[in-house]
Amino acid sequence: MKAHKTRSFWLLFGLALIFFVGIANAAGNFVSVRLPKNVTVEIPKNWTVLTNNHRIALDSLAQEKVEVKGMAYATHDLAFAANYYDEQGKTAGMFNIIYYPDRDVSQADARAANAADVKELDAGLRQNVVPGIEMTGGRLLVWIGTTKQSINGATVFVTEYRRSSQQGGSFRERLIRIFNAQRSFTITVSYREDLDFFLRPICDRIISSISM
Repeated sequence: MKAHKTRSFWLLFGLALIFFVGIANAAGNFVSVRLPKNVTVEIPKNWTVLTNNHRIALDSLAQEKVEVKGMAYATHDLAFAANYYDEQGKTAGMFNIIYYPDRDVSQADARAANAADVKELDAGLRQNVVPGIEMTGGRLLVWIGTTKQSINGATVFVTEYRRSSQQGGSFRERLIRIFNAQRSFTITVSYREDLDFFLRPICDRIISSISM
């Protein structure tokens, strides 16, 4: 019985080791992308940048200093987007950032936000997000909610939910909203849930790399 437990322990240890080694190897395949308004984020090299209706392999830019300049709009600035495509060419992972130059909420305001403020923000976000999902042919499956967190010294609000997709399957989506007055922005990171084991750690790393 003792020998059986020992074998089980080493089997679980071996599986865990393989898992974490895989994550470490994946981490070496990221490139730092410099975005407008002094925002940087790390994206996997095998993701594809979407710009001006063209697809550019991020890997082809990895040896250079990657800098993307956004185009200003009246109410927001959609500056950068990148997708991960599976072997069938279907979208499996997504990243985008939208700036809100008309915001006046500061980082000090964000730090001072209490539970009631977070609840109010969560309700407002849900009202805005659900119609957008439905407009693209999907539907909200589960609204997980919004939490106040800290990423690299910045106070952020992370909203998570599950949605269906018009192309089939379901996506786990996270909105990372950073209030910083005229430099406020929201980053959206999502992945297809049938690839959770592979893509969740990658998306976690993308989020943890966000820096202003």
